[in-house]
Amino acid sequence: MLLLSDLLREDCIFLDLHPRDVRDCLETMTAQLAAQGVLADPADAVTRLLERERTMSTGMGGGVAVPHAKSPHLRGMVVALGVVTDGVDFKAIDGRPVHLVFLLMGPPDSTRQHVDLLARIAYLVKTPGVCEALRSATSPQEAMAAIRSEAARDRR
Repeated sequence: MLLLSDLLREDCIFLDLHPRDVRDCLETMTAQLAAQGVLADPADAVTRLLERERTMSTGMGGGVAVPHAKSPHLRGMVVALGVVTDGVDFKAIDGRPVHLVFLLMGPPDSTRQHVDLLARIAYLVKTPGVCEALRSATSPQEAMAAIRSEAARDRR
């Protein structure tokens, strides 16, 4: 069973983001992923993520968005979490600003992993207390602990 905590690294958790809009949010997160050596071409990643947003917003409601895309430039899954302090308008289905951005990218042949991770994130953020714990985390380690705690419950 694929778990979010298996793919999300602490150095890919970005707290206290203040983007102006969706593009700025994605540019900030992909630039930080590139700085961590996780993403080689952040500009291409932003283009692909924005193309997906144009098809349909990834703002799933409840203050959460899951921008995702595939790229032939990737060999494995890339997962990041951004905590947007003031919220950003992702055109979410409930019209509310997004505070938690789970960014997913993978190679073209990663459809199953992609779908599994989207389902895991949807389950995670519906769990009482998890979004609040992630939004109030003061360190990537604290955010990761909240995700791992839920993953441990999920394995039972």
